[in-house]
Amino acid sequence: MALLAVLVVMMIVASVAASLIWSMDQQQARAGNRLRSVAALAAAEAGMHRAIAALESRAPEGGGPGRAWRPEAYSEAFQSGPLQGRFTLTLTSEPGGAVSITSVGEIAGVTRRVRARVYLASPSMLAALYGAGLLRFEKAPAQMVITTYGPIAATQPWVHMAAGGGILFGTTEGAINDPAARYVAEPGPVDAPGLSGSLSAQTEPARLVLPRGADLTTGSEQRPVGAQDLRVMGVRIDPAVVRTDSFPQAPEIDRRFLQALAAGHAGNAALNEAAGKHVGDDALIVKRDSLYTEAQFAQLQTYLRTRPRAAILRGVVYVTGPVALAENQRIAIVDGALVTEGTVRLRWGASLEIVHSVASRALPGLVALQQGVAGQGALIVAQSARLRVHGLVHTDGPIDLWEGARIDVVGAMASTSPDLSFRNLGASVVIRYDPAVLGTPGLMVSEDSPVIAWVASWEELP
Repeated sequence: MALLAVLVVMMIVASVAASLIWSMDQQQARAGNRLRSVAALAAAEAGMHRAIAALESRAPEGGGPGRAWRPEAYSEAFQSGPLQGRFTLTLTSEPGGAVSITSVGEIAGVTRRVRARVYLASPSMLAALYGAGLLRFEKAPAQMVITTYGPIAATQPWVHMAAGGGILFGTTEGAINDPAARYVAEPGPVDAPGLSGSLSAQTEPARLVLPRGADLTTGSEQRPVGAQDLRVMGVRIDPAVVRTDSFPQAPEIDRRFLQALAAGHAGNAALNEAAGKHVGDDALIVKRDSLYTEAQFAQLQTYLRTRPRAAILRGVVYVTGPVALAENQRIAIVDGALVTEGTVRLRWGASLEIVHSVASRALPGLVALQQGVAGQGALIVAQSARLRVHGLVHTDGPIDLWEGARIDVVGAMASTSPDLSFRNLGASVVIRYDPAVLGTPGLMVSEDSPVIAWVASWEELP
């Protein structure tokens, strides 16, 4: 009986020990798998960073400029502690200038995959206000505030203004980033709807980028002055003005891409039909897309002026001609953009709003392209007019803002006009720089210009 009891106890102990050993072995296996899985994900992310670095510089193994690098299965091996790892990269071009990067990380038989959509942006898009020519501040504006939008912008190496032809200060009465100024902040693309209010201009001295040979000037005689002289006179700019031998060029606009977006968008079909019936245009009645001729958009505006409330358009609206808003006319575009081939003019008291949501945040806001050889593609905002835009404001001609106008931009403003790019004649201007403009689709960077890789999305694949 004693022997039997001992054998039973030994069997119980052996079973418990075997169960404990099995459980520890399983836990060790799971820990090893988790370690290898985490290491494989790190390998995939390392491959992603390797691809981004190559796009901004040169392709691996002397493969030429990195921006054109599109491998189907580029692979690199590496050692991670005692484990041998490898990542494999695939890069493909997408519409609108995006590059899709897929990185597969593999360590000890475990594989993880990540994918990112990247845009190659011009360094000019790091400026909240960019002008290929001269920037002019000719009158004491109600306010000129340039600050950041959201915490992400504070981590970007952005600058307040970049001017290829220099900057003229017609007045030195606190024209830029006055710390005592207050401005009305309307909701941005990632803010809750209805969020607005008066905020203090918690800004810093404006950082400037100029090419060598471009000057800071004052007065009607355009007398050259130094940054420190302007600070003494009350202009709040950073004394360390960046001078560069390679002033960044603004990107070109892919007209066909933006036309395709408008041609494939039917969100304004009901307005087209109503406008066509109002003016008696059968072609406009059956029109489904948002690609308009100058005459068609003028007919649409004629109908919209009969409505008691502000007209609301949706998506990308492309007009193959100039656009002018009549006095006190109000137009809003939601989750889209206004693209014109010609000048955009807001007459006295007119209002144009182009707002985005989170999903449409990276779309351009307002694009005025040059029409033919003699066309200008300018932006003119007259007295008491109001312009509110989310996204990039891009013009081929000058941006001309008149006394009493109000401009609120969440994004950036850029003009490629080589002579006069920007003129403020006493308007109230607020630019909140949003780094999402780096991912604006439809921008084409010249081949000899440096690029910045902007990651628009990042996800792990199953």
